Amino acid sequence: MTTRAEVQHGLDGRHAVARVIGVFFFCEYLIYFPVVLRCAWPQLGHGAGRGSGGGGGGEGAQTLRAMVLSDTHLLGAVGGHWFDKLRQMERGFQTALWLLRPEIVFILGDIFDEGKWSTPTNWDDDVRRFHRMFRHSSDTQLVVLVGNHDIGFHYE
Repeated sequence: MTTRAEVQHGLDGRHAVARVIGVFFFCEYLIYFPVVLRCAWPQLGHGAGRGSGGGGGGEGAQTLRAMVLSDTHLLGAVGGHWFDKLRQMERGFQTALWLLRPEIVFILGDIFDEGKWSTPTNWDDDVRRFHRMFRHSSDTQLVVLVGNHDIGFHYE
């Protein structure tokens, strides 16, 4: 026969497992929403926006929603490991694209961190992973600039 203490201990164990699963789910999938939702495009008044300040702006001037990323320093086969920031970077970027809907995204160099040491095969793998992580719809333009860590000189 099961005692009341044994039943309570079993419930406590199930609650602990449920809490661990809940925390894992939140940290892996939901954390990006409250972070990205804190961001917003500025509300521009009449006359503000692209071209204001005597350059032909004013009523009807259009604005451009641009997102800027820099220095992601993604690791590859040389220095990376299975629990790297790649998954979080991809989920954060995709969540920001979905919620903010930028018209253009600039990635300002140092995307990778192993340009100097990557073999051609590893480099091809890194580029494929980059295209998967930073995939975007056809109505969002992606502009990517190269950085010193991408092309092989670091601190020389």
